[in-house]
Amino acid sequence: MPLSLSYPGLRCVLEHLEAVKRAHVIARAPGLQKIDKLIPLCLKNLCIDSDEMTINKLLIEYDKDEVKFEMKWKNFSRKQLASRKNKMKKLINFYIYGRSIIHVGNLTWNESSLPDFLPVGMKFRVNSLTALLWQFDAAIPFVDSCSFPLKTMATIPKPSTFDSQIVQLAETLILHVFTHRIVTVEDLKKLNNKTVAFECVNYSRIDIVPLIKYHVETKKDIGKTLVIATYDKDFLSEKLGEFEKAFGEYRSDLDGVNERFLPGSSKFCIPINNECRIQVYAIEDPEEDGRYKLIVKPVPEIS
Repeated sequence: MPLSLSYPGLRCVLEHLEAVKRAHVIARAPGLQKIDKLIPLCLKNLCIDSDEMTINKLLIEYDKDEVKFEMKWKNFSRKQLASRKNKMKKLINFYIYGRSIIHVGNLTWNESSLPDFLPVGMKFRVNSLTALLWQFDAAIPFVDSCSFPLKTMATIPKPSTFDSQIVQLAETLILHVFTHRIVTVEDLKKLNNKTVAFECVNYSRIDIVPLIKYHVETKKDIGKTLVIATYDKDFLSEKLGEFEKAFGEYRSDLDGVNERFLPGSSKFCIPINNECRIQVYAIEDPEEDGRYKLIVKPVPEIS
């Protein structure tokens, strides 16, 4: 007869069991229900919207008179006499509420206000946060302070964005730059991230060339890698043309750089000071459906 797990062993198994599978097991084991809330819950992905919530790969949609579940192209729904709000509160209570610690790998917050089913004061320990537009201010109160600095922060560039320490100190910052936005040199100076990536940048202006000019003139290290991602090859050529005009004397083959450069594109190696230079080049990323990327990367100066 197999030996039962000790409490530490059981705790370890439950903590690292995929969250939806864990809920399935707990619902059928009254003995485990007594300790379930005491064991940290680990979610790979949690997405909160006004009318739906996604826990890992489980999508929960809430209509007026029913709650729908969908996972791996299978779906079912439940209709009850209880109100939508009460049904969602029961689901939240079962999956999330009352737990000692909730770890979330990626939290996506698409709701601009507090959903009526989510308890006030709930906290998530988050690695990465996506909160666009006005959702940023709504999401932050639900992020445990021990989550900061975040590993990744994705948001949009608005004036308050660049003054937020949460944004400034994330290891990687992803900025979704929508049409006709302007990201100035002063905005870029405020960011202390290791990597700043710009998405959806067509018909917008990002003052990267003026930023590099500033660092060349002041001889200050730039301290971060900048990435512009686009599917528009003409836009990429236009940006490289700006570098050609400003830094044509620093064109380089970048020998020894382990990257698959975009064929025929210009590459640059721009000296900043005795300890740092900036490499500029373009790649086509096969892992992102062939999306083009302009890379502006600081590297140590070769002695």
